[in-house]
Amino acid sequence: MPVIQKKSRSFRQAKRRRLFLSTFAVLFGVVSAQAALASNITVASPVSGTATQSPLWVRAHNVGCNGLTPTAFGYSVDNSGTTTMGVTPYDIDRTNVSIGGGTHTIHFKAWTSGGICPVVSTTFNVGGSSTSSGGSSSGGSTSSGGASASIPSYARASADLDVSNNWAYEHDAGTPGSSRGSTVFPATTPLYDNAREFYMTYSNRGGERWHNSFANDTSSTHFVLDTYVYVKDPSQLANLELDLNQVMSNGETVIYGTQCSVYSHTWEWTYYGGGSPHWHSSNISCNPRSWSANTWHHIQIGFHRDSSGYVTHDWVNFDGTHSTFSGASGGSAKALGWAKGSLLMNIQMDGYNSSGSITAYFHKTMFYRW
Repeated sequence: MPVIQKKSRSFRQAKRRRLFLSTFAVLFGVVSAQAALASNITVASPVSGTATQSPLWVRAHNVGCNGLTPTAFGYSVDNSGTTTMGVTPYDIDRTNVSIGGGTHTIHFKAWTSGGICPVVSTTFNVGGSSTSSGGSSSGGSTSSGGASASIPSYARASADLDVSNNWAYEHDAGTPGSSRGSTVFPATTPLYDNAREFYMTYSNRGGERWHNSFANDTSSTHFVLDTYVYVKDPSQLANLELDLNQVMSNGETVIYGTQCSVYSHTWEWTYYGGGSPHWHSSNISCNPRSWSANTWHHIQIGFHRDSSGYVTHDWVNFDGTHSTFSGASGGSAKALGWAKGSLLMNIQMDGYNSSGSITAYFHKTMFYRW
């Protein structure tokens, strides 16, 4: 059985303190939410507006349009009349795609029984600097710390974690009140029938944590989380936390912690200070209670570390908007006695009200690492 790795008591205590800081600084505005996958095509790589290198990893997901399932999915490059078809009508996943230097545009095209869907394009620069600060699909600019927002062709992809049967869960004792959780796969949802449901009831702003030990890797230093999230009633949700834990070869555990928080209205990130982990607000706005209910949101988060466990949180893509963290770096490694090489994902939801319930669905939850 996988080792269940939990956060330290000091980490939980820090979270409890944050929950009661009603005067926590509010930065910028709230993230605008879109209607459910308005384009119906989401692009994972290359990210629009970024600089990357050849060969590319070309990856996108398609759900059809106008209520019809897709019959074909492909892409063309620049003004080429040649369309390369995807591995299925739902997915394009091609590694080692060679393309010359300069600015290029990939046009993603989907068809249903009703004809062609709206085309989604991603424009990027090969072997140069960032092309813009936004884009038509996954959007973006190059990330902080010199880490590209595109996933390189040599990156390793995890299995689809929705399907995994390694999920376990418990109440986070560092939050006030109580919670009880469950999870089930597959769960039928709008657009997807292969999503995983995460359900919890809570009192007094209690939080529930789910975790999955999915791989063993001490050498990877760069990671991208890629997932789709659907929350039935965001007004119940105070924080959505998405973490990765990695145990390095020296036995120290690196916590790559990120969460969308109602209290700071930002994507928060974790670091160690004074011997214990802490949450820090960021320059990237986010408020889970502002998300549209019953809507699929595409979330990608990039981060990396150095050999000592000093972590830089690079960027977030949310519903087609790419945002780069500013100054989101700090030491994040500590010896906790966990198994070397373990890679573990945490998903945590904290309740916002005195009592209530939260239902969320996750689809195509994957980590890329290199």
